[in-house]
Amino acid sequence: MTEPMSSDDVVPVNAHRLQLEKVDLLGADRSVRFRPGFNIIQGHVSTGKTTMVRLIRALLGPVPDALPLAVDHIVGITVDVMIGNRLWGVYRPRTSTSSAPVDVTEQDFGPGREPLSLRLPATGTRDSYSAFMLGATGLPVVSVPESRSKPTGNQTPISMTDWLGYCIVTGDELDTQVFGHQHTFRNIKRRWIFEIVYGYYDAELAQLTSKLRGVQLALAAHDREAVIREKFFQGTPLASATALEQQLQSAIARLGQLGRTGEEDVHVVDDIPEVQRLRQELLSRHSHQAEILARVDRVQGQIKDLQDLHAQLSSQSARMTRAIVADEWLVDFDFIVCPRCGNNVDSARASDHHCYLCLQPARPATSRNDLLAEQDRTVGQIRETAEVLDTRKQDLDRLRAESSRTADEITSLTAELDLKTRVFVSRSAARLQDGAARQAAALAEVSHLREYLGILAKLDDIAAEREELDRQRDEIQAAINAKELRHSGAEENVRALETRMLEYLDALRPPPLGPALTVTINRNTYMPEVWGRSFDELSSQGLKTVVNIAHALAHHTVAIDRGLPLPGLLVLDGLSANVGTEGFDQALANNIYRLLRGVGTEYADRLQLIGVDNSLPESMVIELANYSVLSLREGDRLIKIPAES
Repeated sequence: MTEPMSSDDVVPVNAHRLQLEKVDLLGADRSVRFRPGFNIIQGHVSTGKTTMVRLIRALLGPVPDALPLAVDHIVGITVDVMIGNRLWGVYRPRTSTSSAPVDVTEQDFGPGREPLSLRLPATGTRDSYSAFMLGATGLPVVSVPESRSKPTGNQTPISMTDWLGYCIVTGDELDTQVFGHQHTFRNIKRRWIFEIVYGYYDAELAQLTSKLRGVQLALAAHDREAVIREKFFQGTPLASATALEQQLQSAIARLGQLGRTGEEDVHVVDDIPEVQRLRQELLSRHSHQAEILARVDRVQGQIKDLQDLHAQLSSQSARMTRAIVADEWLVDFDFIVCPRCGNNVDSARASDHHCYLCLQPARPATSRNDLLAEQDRTVGQIRETAEVLDTRKQDLDRLRAESSRTADEITSLTAELDLKTRVFVSRSAARLQDGAARQAAALAEVSHLREYLGILAKLDDIAAEREELDRQRDEIQAAINAKELRHSGAEENVRALETRMLEYLDALRPPPLGPALTVTINRNTYMPEVWGRSFDELSSQGLKTVVNIAHALAHHTVAIDRGLPLPGLLVLDGLSANVGTEGFDQALANNIYRLLRGVGTEYADRLQLIGVDNSLPESMVIELANYSVLSLREGDRLIKIPAES
C-alpha cells in the first residue's frame, strides 16, 4: 500500500471534494458531525444505519422511495458540506416530490459581500439542485446515448444521481453488485461514467456525438424527401426546370397580347359618334343641374334672412306702437338686412354719428310726430321686405322646376346612351367574354408556372443544404475519430486503477483462489476480474465484499491522484456483514478497517470515507474509537420517535 504522506508534503485540494461536516435530522432529535478522512457509523440491526445512508443520498441527490415509516417524523434535513474548497449549507425537505425546493446557502464567504443564497427545485436539467451539485463539484455536464448499441440514438443526461452510484454502496449491494451493475439502466450509466472518468468518452466527444446524431438525422430526412420528390414529380411539369421557363415566357407573351386586344375593344366602343354626343350632352346636363342646385341653396339662404328681417321689423313696429301710445321714443334700431332689397347690411360701414343704413347724420326725433313718421317708414319697410320675400320664393319655385326638368333630361339621355351602347355590347359580348376567359387562363398559367419554378428553386436550396450537412458530418466524424485515437491516456488511467486495486487487495489478504493474485479491468464491461474470474463468478459473498471495497477505494484514490472527475466521497455499508469473527475472518475484518483508516489518513482532506457496520472488530475497538461518529443501539435509534401522550 502507498505510504502515507508526511505533514511536510503539500496536499492539493481535490476540486471534486464532497465532504460532509454536519448533518441534522430536523424533527428526529439527531445531529451527526463527520470528520475528514475515515468515519464509522455502527449500530445494532434495525437501528437506522442503512436509513442514515439513504438520507445521505437524499441530501446529495433525489430522495429515495419506500423509506421506513419512522422517517415520516423527519421534517427536513440540513447539512454543512464542503464542495471543493467552499462550504455550503443545504436544507432539504423530506418530501420526495421533484418540485420541492432545496435551499442552498454559502457558509464561508469573504468580507464585504453577502453570502450566496439559492432556492432550487430538486430535479431538472437546468437551474435545479442536481445541476447545482454537478457544477459545484466540477463534474462534466454531458448527455450520453440511452443505448450503447446505438451511439447516435436518443441522448440521456448524466445526473448527480448517476455519479453518486460510484460514491454510495448500500449493504444489499456491497456483496452482490459492482455499483449496481445488475440493474440494466444503472449499468448503462455505470459504464458511461467509467468512460467519462477514465477518458474513453470525454465531454467534448459527447457533444460531438450528439451533434453528429443531429446531422445524421437531418441527412436521413433529406434522403427520404428526395425519394418522395422523385416519385411525386415524375411525369409532372416539375420534372424539367428548362421546360417550365420556356412555358412561362410563352404564357407571359400571350397574356400581353390578350391585354392589348382588350384595350382595342374599349377604344372601339368610345369611338362611336352618337355615343360621344350623348355623353357630352349628359355631362352638360349634369353640370347645369349642379349650378341649379347651388342657386337653390343661395336663394334658400336669402329667404331665411328676409324672414328674419321681416320678423325683426314687425317686432320693432310693435315696439314703436307701444311707444307712441306711451308717448315714448324708441331708439337704437338695428338692421341685419336692407328692408328694401334684402341684402346684408354692415353696421361698420358708417361712423358713430351717421346712420349705417342711409349714411346720413343721425337725427334723433324729439316729437311724437317724428315717431309717427318713423312708424310709417317702418311699416313701409315691412311691406317692401314682404314683397322681396315673395319674389325670392317665386325664384326658388322656378329653380326647383328647372331642376326637375333637368333631372328628367338626364334620365332620358342616360336611357338613350344605354340603348346605344347595349346594341354594340350585345354584338361584341361573345368576343369580349372569350377574350376575358383566355386572359384569365393565361394569368393563372403564369401564376402556376412561377409557383412551380419557386418550388424547384427551393429544391436547389435543399440540395445545397444537404451538401453542407455532408461537409459537417465529415468534419464531426473526423473530430470524433481523432478523439477516439486518444485512448492511450485512458489506458494508462485504467492500468493505474488495476495496479491500485491489486495493491489494496494485497493489503486486505483475501482467501486465495489461485497461485498468484491478478487484477484486470475488463475493457468491455469495465468490471473487475481477480484471479482471472469475473465478479459474478466469485462464489463467496465475503470475497465479493473484499473485492468491492478494494475496487471502490481504487477508483477514488486513482481519480484524486490523476485528477479525474469523481466526487470525493465514498460510503460503504455492511463492511463485515459477510465476514466472520474468528480466525482468518477476524484478520480479514481487521485488514478492511486498517485499509480504510490508512486511506482515510492519506487522503484526509481530499476523500471522505464513511464505513457502516453492525459492530467493530473486538480487537480494534480502541484503535477505531476516534473514528466513530455515530453509534446506534436498540435504546438509541437514529430517529427518536416522541412518546405518545
